Amino acid sequence: MKGTLEKRLLLLCFFALAITIAVNTGFSVESFRRQYREGILRRCSTLATSLKGQVERVLALGIPLGQIEGLSERCQSVTANDPEISYCLIEDARGTVLYRSTTLMFDPANSKLAGHLSESVSVVDTAEFGRLYDLAVPLYDFEEKLAGRIRIGFQEKVLKVLTGEHLLWSLLVLGGASAAVFALMILFIRRDLVMPVRRMCATATTIAAGDFNVKLPPMESQELATLGDALSEMASSLLQRDVELRNRYRDLEEANRELQLSYEQLETMSADLGRSREMYRSLLDDASDAILVCDEDDRVLMINKSAEQFFGLPRIRVEGESIAAFLQDIRCHNFAELDAWYQAIRPGRASDTEIRFLQPFEKKLLVGWATGAAIVGKGGKRFVQMIIRDATREEEIRQQLERAARELERLNQMKNSFLGLASHELKTPLTIILGYVELLLNEMSSRLDEGTREMLRHISRASERLSEIVRDMVDVSMLDNRTLELMSQEVDVNSLVSNAVEKSREAIQQRRQKLHLDLAEDLPSVRCDQERMIQAISNILGNAIKFTPDFGLIRVRTRLVMRPRLPEKFADDGPGGVCAVNGTLHPYAEIAVIDSGIGIARNEQETIFDKFYEVGDVEEHSSGKIAFKSRGAGLGLTIVKGVVDMHGGTVWAESPGYDPERFPGSTFFILLPTVSPAGSGACE
Repeated sequence: MKGTLEKRLLLLCFFALAITIAVNTGFSVESFRRQYREGILRRCSTLATSLKGQVERVLALGIPLGQIEGLSERCQSVTANDPEISYCLIEDARGTVLYRSTTLMFDPANSKLAGHLSESVSVVDTAEFGRLYDLAVPLYDFEEKLAGRIRIGFQEKVLKVLTGEHLLWSLLVLGGASAAVFALMILFIRRDLVMPVRRMCATATTIAAGDFNVKLPPMESQELATLGDALSEMASSLLQRDVELRNRYRDLEEANRELQLSYEQLETMSADLGRSREMYRSLLDDASDAILVCDEDDRVLMINKSAEQFFGLPRIRVEGESIAAFLQDIRCHNFAELDAWYQAIRPGRASDTEIRFLQPFEKKLLVGWATGAAIVGKGGKRFVQMIIRDATREEEIRQQLERAARELERLNQMKNSFLGLASHELKTPLTIILGYVELLLNEMSSRLDEGTREMLRHISRASERLSEIVRDMVDVSMLDNRTLELMSQEVDVNSLVSNAVEKSREAIQQRRQKLHLDLAEDLPSVRCDQERMIQAISNILGNAIKFTPDFGLIRVRTRLVMRPRLPEKFADDGPGGVCAVNGTLHPYAEIAVIDSGIGIARNEQETIFDKFYEVGDVEEHSSGKIAFKSRGAGLGLTIVKGVVDMHGGTVWAESPGYDPERFPGSTFFILLPTVSPAGSGACE
């Protein structure tokens, strides 16, 4: 049911006032919220700056940040003196919290960054405390190096409470004023607008019923009075025309009988033509592809439903316009190419092309594959039918695959660049740390108590572990960039294994594991970089030690195997002296490390050689190099594969599967080409 004018006007006034109140209240509350937030942030900045000055004066004396006393009490006093501040904490350069207040146990490591208000103010989300505004101020030691940060912040719910009170007060004031204005509007609309309009509506209803002898009461407003006079004049005019129409109606009845006879004859002919046309249109409409039919003047005769949906244009708009105008309407990107293709369509020779256009409503670039065919009708007139198949999805998939490939390549380059940069940036400070720790333990040991010496030994062991990781990162970076230099020499395979075992013997004894060597005699020599190959074998032994339980058995076996040349090495008996792969068997030295550990899942036996594959769950990592099932940086096996590949060999793993209870074990194989006798003709 249609609403009355009075209701519509009242609703309009009500919504206008409501929108005005909502907009004004929204701006007022948001302005109040921002001002109050900035006020709290300024207080946080003042407190953080004051605390920063105090801490940096102590740091300037050379005292480490973690050994300054009283900072927890200072953090507690910050939150105690200002209840709107939720927390105050001090963390070191790595983000570890050293001192904090007890009001809100916020941990930056368990938060998610939501945005930045400024360079020093961040908005973070936490599962426990909701959204927080966090101000971070850096701390610098006496060497102007970053020592840590002071973080002071507050919860967003502080702002919500204050803005809620401000919102309630604003709504009460504006609501009262709006109620008074709305009452005045109701009085004016009902007296000066609605009642006069109702009287004119009653008069118009009388005229519509056929009674043209009407008279309107005088209206107070000029516009309504003019409208009333117009209604009166219209009633008089209609009275005169009614008499004239009655006279002419009799003449029209005679003419209508004659036209009826002619119409019946035309209707019979039209029905036959209509059935033929509808049959053809039905076939077009039921087609799944978009179809357009053009006449000899290059105008669109008809399109089907699929074309309406595909091009986003209604049939009534397209039919009758030229094909060039149609291509412009859909914003065809290859207009010139498509127009030339259309003009070149000839009878008896179908052709196809691509069409790219912008869908008018969705503003989406669509791609179609058009096939055109022409026929010649009576009088030599050419008709062209175009069938367009939607190829947008295929084009999107192709573009997505191209973008994905480019993005993967870019990410891989970024990863390699970061790996090289991080390893080189860490190498220098680690060297300094190790040097100073060695100086303290050797030259200044007598000045230190036993507890300090033990802490320094822990620092030394941890630094050496980190130094090994950095060296692995450098090796991986050089392998990726193909800058690793090798010193080639003939080496006995068993001596490589013996040296690697000797480096790992202490770890085997510490884990109380058994080691069995099965080294074949009279093995041919291999040509390799002795140091790098020992490193590769040691990495595989270390992997076996970590994933084999205490008292477990580890076996190392060497033997000579014959197999076809690996893809990395070629025979030199191809056509024209070019190396080619063939079925000839060649001698290889096989090194197998067999453990009785937890095994490897079948779907992971190839991916374990990928960079950082071993990272896995952070909780499974261990600072110890040989702890059972401990995980490291995931670079050891990557280095093994890179070094072995550079020597023309191959490495792989075999295991029945992963089972940490039954310990099915795993076997790592290294194949290295042996040094062929002089004049053998093999490609080394």
